[in-house]
Amino acid sequence: MLSTTDKMLFLKRVALFSGMTLEQLRVLTAHMEEQHFLPGEVIMSEGEFNQELYVLVSGRVRIAKDYRGPHEHTLAILTPGDFLGEMAGFESAPRSATAVTKEEAELLVLSSEKFKQTIYQKPEMAFEIFRELCARLRRREEQAVDAQSHS
Repeated sequence: MLSTTDKMLFLKRVALFSGMTLEQLRVLTAHMEEQHFLPGEVIMSEGEFNQELYVLVSGRVRIAKDYRGPHEHTLAILTPGDFLGEMAGFESAPRSATAVTKEEAELLVLSSEKFKQTIYQKPEMAFEIFRELCARLRRREEQAVDAQSHS
């Protein structure tokens, strides 16, 4: 279990929170819950309506579309410092993909209410989320172009 100081120091290295002051991080960490997952455990499922934000502290997480379905494919492999579930803070839509652990993992979880409250109090955090979403979209577009050129 991480101490409040350890959580703050860790979050300071995460792009989404790096611009926050230590006081803002202290308030944020007070609202975050630490969760432990075993290998192969589903963190969130495509189609669910929960809206938590997750930050990966340790382990690896696979993001997949159509998980365990006939057209399953991996969108990304996340490593410590990566975050997931950020889109739920901006839209009231079901989860767009499933997140499943590849190995034991520790995550910090921020409820949707506290996530939205944090964005209202720290609007520049939204720009970090937009930057990350744009980078992910660009990677997907490049993957689609690569896939087309190899077929």
